Amino acid sequence: KMIKKELGEDKSDGTDKLLDKFKQRLEAKQVPQEALEAINSEMEKFSNLAKESQEYQITRNYLDWLTMIPWGTHSLDTLSLQKARAILDRDHYGLNEVKERILELIAVGMLRGSVQGKILCFVGPPGVGKTSIGRAIAEALNRQFYRFSVGGLYDVAEIKGHRRT
Repeated sequence: KMIKKELGEDKSDGTDKLLDKFKQRLEAKQVPQEALEAINSEMEKFSNLAKESQEYQITRNYLDWLTMIPWGTHSLDTLSLQKARAILDRDHYGLNEVKERILELIAVGMLRGSVQGKILCFVGPPGVGKTSIGRAIAEALNRQFYRFSVGGLYDVAEIKGHRRT
């Protein structure tokens, strides 16, 4: 322990507390076995990294993200074109092309039985209704709404996540 301290590898830098926090977050979650193995592998790697290394912060952010995911939390989709049309028409005047595309997504979801795995990306200046359309879609599908803004992110690796693959 003294040698590690002399070499600057002593983990009294808060890494142990972070690892405990990550483990505590996962306790009540139903994490799939494959994901749990990956998380444990990353935690093992993280425990041996020096705080000054570049990989330390990347691994810390990755573990933070992995442990914040709502593992095991699911909602039942309400796949109803009539309900979706009513909600979209109630909340948004115009935007016919956007609403038709959303209804197409829901119709395909009805045929497949799920809209799982679909990501919608709304682009435009502030105040044109991107967030409110997202809220309406979530309400129509009976899902919780999460807003994820990529404004200010310039590193493609942060968005795509290819540093971790």
